[in-house]
Amino acid sequence: MKQRRLKIIAASVILLSGFVVLVLSMTKKESMPELSPAKLVANANSKDNQNVKVVGVISEESATWDAANTKLTFAIREPKGSATVNVVYTNLKPDNFTDGGNVFVEGKYDAAKNLVVATKLTTKCASKYEEAESATTQKSAY
Repeated sequence: MKQRRLKIIAASVILLSGFVVLVLSMTKKESMPELSPAKLVANANSKDNQNVKVVGVISEESATWDAANTKLTFAIREPKGSATVNVVYTNLKPDNFTDGGNVFVEGKYDAAKNLVVATKLTTKCASKYEEAESATTQKSAY
């Protein structure tokens, strides 16, 4: 009877330890601080060859789309600044990808080239949010 309890306890400890290791490893991979282009450029050496998440605005006239190879290249800039980071994204181009639009990019940073090879690209359509805001403003005015 005691051996059976010991086996159950040992199996439980092993399963629990494996679960904890799995959760910690996934949390470490998924938890990336959001960096602006200026912060990424300022900390380029410490972020070199690491996964980063960059938040900014798509620089005007910087985007080129190669549909045959599904390759999108563009630059992210500060909303009110001049610091930029170049991005290469090899996947489908989002429909609402436009110059001056807000963008979130995740990928590996190459400090020597000031380049993020993106694995994830998310755009935010500002016009939808502006319309929603103006609609609520009009309602409160009455």
